[in-house]
Amino acid sequence: MHRIVAAHLLVMAALFIGCSGKESTAPAAVGKPGSAALPGLDPASRLDLDNGRVSVFSPQGWRRAPRSYDYLVRYQSTPQLPYPAVVVLVADPPEGFAEVTGDNHAAFVEAVASQLAEREGKGVLRKPARTKVGPHHAVSWAATGEAKIDGTTKKIERDCTAVVVDGRLYTVEAWAPRGKLADAGRAAARAVAAALAVPSLEPTEPLDPLVPPTEPAPEPTEPAPEPTGPATEPTEPADEAAKPEMPKADATEPEAPKPDASAAEPAAAVAE
Repeated sequence: MHRIVAAHLLVMAALFIGCSGKESTAPAAVGKPGSAALPGLDPASRLDLDNGRVSVFSPQGWRRAPRSYDYLVRYQSTPQLPYPAVVVLVADPPEGFAEVTGDNHAAFVEAVASQLAEREGKGVLRKPARTKVGPHHAVSWAATGEAKIDGTTKKIERDCTAVVVDGRLYTVEAWAPRGKLADAGRAAARAVAAALAVPSLEPTEPLDPLVPPTEPAPEPTEPAPEPTGPATEPTEPADEAAKPEMPKADATEPEAPKPDASAAEPAAAVAE
C-alpha cells in the first residue's frame, strides 16, 4: 500500500472516528473526475519549484502547509484542519513520454496504469483514465493511502491527476480520510494540475496589490487652428465725427499786427 508521511499535520479525531467511537470501515464512494467546476487560483501565490522547472499556484483562499521532503508543496483549505489537502509530487515520467500529446495520450495512460498496478495493487479505487486539464493531456485515478499523523497511521483517499511538463511527471493529489473527500477537494487538485506550466519570464498579475497603478500621462492638447483669411488692416473711420479731435490753438495766443494805414499815404501822393 502506498504510504504517505505528512509531517506537522494536526490530529483531528472527528475526521476519522465514527459516532460509535470506532474507526469506520464502510466502503466509500469514489467520485468521478471532473464532476465539479474548477475553482479559481491565486495568481500571487506562484511558486517556481523542482529547481525552477515548473510554476505552481494555490487554490484561491487555501494556505501553504509547512515544507517537507515528501512532496513539492502541500496546500490545505483551512489552517486548523489538515484535510482536505492538495499535494504536488514529482517523478520521472514513464520511458518514452517526455512529452504527452493527443497522439500518444492513450499509450501514456497505459504506461501509468502499468506502474500503478505494480506499485499500488489493490489500493487503486478508480482505474486510470484519460482526461484533459487545462492544456495538458493527463491521466486521472483514485487510490488509497496512509498518512502518519502525530505518530498514528491513518488511511486516506487520494484523487490523483498526473501531467507531464518539460519532461517531468507531476502528480497533483487531493487528500482526505476515506469517505470524506468531497467534490470541492477533487476540483481544487484538478485546478492546480491544469495551471502547472514552465515558468514564464513575464511577471504574474498582480505583482503587488499594495502598489497603486501608475496613472497615464495626459495627452497633449491640439493647438488652436490658425486663421485662414488674410489679416485685416485697421480702417479709417468713415464718419468725420469719429475722427480723433485735433488739439485747438491756444486762445491766449497774440494776434498778428495790422498794417499801419498812415504809411501807405505818401505812395498815393506820388502817384498823382
